[in-house]
Amino acid sequence: MLYPTDLAKTRKYGALYAVGLSFATFSIFFLKGAYSGPGAQGALPTAVVVEIAERREVPVLVELAARTQAAATVEIRANVEGRLIEMSFKEGNLVGKGQLLFQIDPRRYDAGVQSADAAVEKAEADLEMAREQQHLVNAESALRQAEAAFLKANQDVERMKPLAARRAVPQRDLDAAIAAQSSAAAAVEDARATVRTTTVGDRMGVRQAQANLTATRAALDQARLDREETAIHAPISGLIGTVEVSVGNYVGRGESNRLATISQVDPINVVFGISEALYLRTVDKVDRKALERIDFILSDNSQYPFRGRYTNIGRAVDEKTGTLQIEAQFPNPKGVLVAGMSGRVRVALENRTDAVLVPEAALFDAHGSKAVYIVTPDHKAALRSVVTGGSYQGKSVITKGLDGGETVIVEGPARVRPGQAVTPQTAQAVRAR
Repeated sequence: MLYPTDLAKTRKYGALYAVGLSFATFSIFFLKGAYSGPGAQGALPTAVVVEIAERREVPVLVELAARTQAAATVEIRANVEGRLIEMSFKEGNLVGKGQLLFQIDPRRYDAGVQSADAAVEKAEADLEMAREQQHLVNAESALRQAEAAFLKANQDVERMKPLAARRAVPQRDLDAAIAAQSSAAAAVEDARATVRTTTVGDRMGVRQAQANLTATRAALDQARLDREETAIHAPISGLIGTVEVSVGNYVGRGESNRLATISQVDPINVVFGISEALYLRTVDKVDRKALERIDFILSDNSQYPFRGRYTNIGRAVDEKTGTLQIEAQFPNPKGVLVAGMSGRVRVALENRTDAVLVPEAALFDAHGSKAVYIVTPDHKAALRSVVTGGSYQGKSVITKGLDGGETVIVEGPARVRPGQAVTPQTAQAVRAR
């Protein structure tokens, strides 16, 4: 049973409830009319930043995975045997060409140089003695004496013949003179043979002495070279790795004489692969000057401050990867780059005469491909699938999907849907506010 006061309260609350229900119903219908989803009739346009797709001739930059590689790697080895007595560098540091790295005990090699030097002095004395031998002089003197005796014998025979014919002298005296003539002639032949033999012998003696001197001098050079090899210097400038022996060890004997390894880092090589298809497409179009201006993007996406230049190309396509290896060389004065670092090279392999450029921020993934939003003449967003082909000055090169001149949404594409009304504005206008 309701009392009058309760009845009054009930009527009051009923009136308030009716008013609230009417306001809620109005709000629902108002909001529904104001917005019923993207692109709905009467929806408020979404403000977006746009830019005109530019059509122009540009060099197409491609980025390819790359890795640094030492321009040269040299193993430091002990060429002579001995006790390692000194190491003059720190592992993992840069060393300069000609810098002393290791010292092997040189005392035995000093003694070897002294012994070889003494042998050279003796060989020089032997050669001098061989050149001053009197054997040939004596043989030539004996030949002259024999020739004089033969001349006298001839004269005796010629004098005796007319005397013997007149019987002024006995026949036996003529016979004796003729016999002496024959004996003198034989003596001349013997002397001449002796001169020839002595000449050959002396010449051979000088040659043998000269050969011995040459051999001893070569032995001295080898001894000096061995002594120099006890001081091991860096053959190139570069980064030296871990030492494989310790001071005090005997080195230079056995299968491995390697002490350490140096990798040249300035300049340093950057190796990257280009696909067979890209190579065939650009081999006749590549800008040779661009190959002297190759950029290197490090693994942290920062750009290396020095540019590299193309040096050589591989002799064959790798059957497993289908790529052709290309090598570029980069300055590395501070040793920032070390062998084995990964990154990307950026190089212009060709020029495209009808390229369409849009900011990279305008691109997004849509169903596994790239796409952009453009603004139609009636200020609505329209989706366009595109194909990209490299980049240029921070913009993406569009090879298919745009003709150039389109108004492309570059900021806010995630906030719009196809067919949605938009309010296009330039970046300059947004900054001017």
